Amino acid sequence: MTTLEPARIPAAAIERAVNGPGRRASRLPRPFTMVTTGGMSGVMTLASSLCELGYRIPDFAVDVHEGVSCTSITCTVALTTDECDAFADTVRGLPGVESVQQY
Repeated sequence: MTTLEPARIPAAAIERAVNGPGRRASRLPRPFTMVTTGGMSGVMTLASSLCELGYRIPDFAVDVHEGVSCTSITCTVALTTDECDAFADTVRGLPGVESVQQY
């Protein structure tokens, strides 16, 4: 007996099928984890930079501990499928950012 696995469809293809040709791609909440240095001032600098770049961030949580060199930030950013990679690359280029991971 042979079982057939459904073909994996990329998220971009699904988004195009839903939006149709010529329509704007819809922005969906995309969760990210970022690690930054500089304590609370580093977090504030990163948050300000994200706002200045025009990203819509409906959820932003920070875990700062005294005496620890890095701070963990979890946030949700409204992005299209095509904007996800560009967002991560842009944030990695900001001062004090150690890593950016989508989860």
